[in-house]
Amino acid sequence: MTNKVVHLVYSFGCGGLEKVIANLINNSEEYDVEHVLVSLTDDVSMLDQVDKKIKVFVLDKKSGNDIRTHIKLFSLLKKLKPRAINTYNFGTIEYHFVAAVAGVPVRVHSDHGRGGDDPLGKNKLHNTFRKFIARFITEYVVVSYDLFQWILNDIKVKPSKLTLLFNGVVVPQEKKCSIDDPKTFVTIGRLDKVKNQKLLIDAFAQSVKSIPSFEQCTLNIVGDGPLFTELQLQIESLNMQNHIHLLGFRDDITTILDESDIFVLSSLYEAMPMTILEAMANKTPVICTNVGGISQFITEEQAWFVEPSNCEALTNKLNEVKNSSEKRRLKANEAYTLVYEKYAVKQMVKAYMEKYTIRKNLLL
Repeated sequence: MTNKVVHLVYSFGCGGLEKVIANLINNSEEYDVEHVLVSLTDDVSMLDQVDKKIKVFVLDKKSGNDIRTHIKLFSLLKKLKPRAINTYNFGTIEYHFVAAVAGVPVRVHSDHGRGGDDPLGKNKLHNTFRKFIARFITEYVVVSYDLFQWILNDIKVKPSKLTLLFNGVVVPQEKKCSIDDPKTFVTIGRLDKVKNQKLLIDAFAQSVKSIPSFEQCTLNIVGDGPLFTELQLQIESLNMQNHIHLLGFRDDITTILDESDIFVLSSLYEAMPMTILEAMANKTPVICTNVGGISQFITEEQAWFVEPSNCEALTNKLNEVKNSSEKRRLKANEAYTLVYEKYAVKQMVKAYMEKYTIRKNLLL
């Protein structure tokens, strides 16, 4: 009998976490598994990234505490009888008690960050709740070294059920890295305070106004989120409409990267961002702030680091990378090799299937 795995998410909208789940589902054809997606809210706009036909359930959670959502999930799990449930981030961790009572044998939780409102993991109430609910989790997964140390030392999860499991991306066939004068910069991510696109807009505007070679350059900001209007007004106030463009949500990320010369991430916190991996797999040179777990899975051999929240430093780094054609080629090649050898999607899928205790389909 095919093993069911329920993926419980707060939403399935634009974001790196959702891309990880889509990659996991799309690349598990070798395994005897049926994926089921359950979303607490009705934002499931990333479903078109899932290549397989899967069952999708929306629980219509109301804001705040909604006990009806727990009752709905309990009934659904009793009906589905899944082999495993995988929850993601703080917004869904509370439902492990429901899953345990419903008799789901394998209960996995994956943390891809500490929570958008608590990037440093210092919220005492949240941490106390994590410690309590962790007793109902059978496998606790984190995606970066800094999260591993936090969950181990602060949340006190037993080492026997805590695993560091890196995100994985689809690695395309190797191509040559362009050494032409870069004209198009790009950033990809949810338009949210923690991603700090405001800093990148200021730094790019400063580059255009003060560095002659940037007069023909553009910055494309890909993604949607609560700060869309605020960033649009910022661009207009800087008179940068001809240089900085908000493209909204796009599902053709590979095409976007193919058309870009340099990828930039200006976040205040990241664990293991999918966008960096995707850019490196595409041989698009990467500039990123040195925050969270980034420098623990890539080094300056593969990317350029810049301190966070420093507009002048980011402006200087944009100019440095633009004028370093040979370094761009070398770092892009090193980055591709790293992703190919260590962060390919097949390795991530295999590791998760082992967590779910699901074997390969011997008929394939």
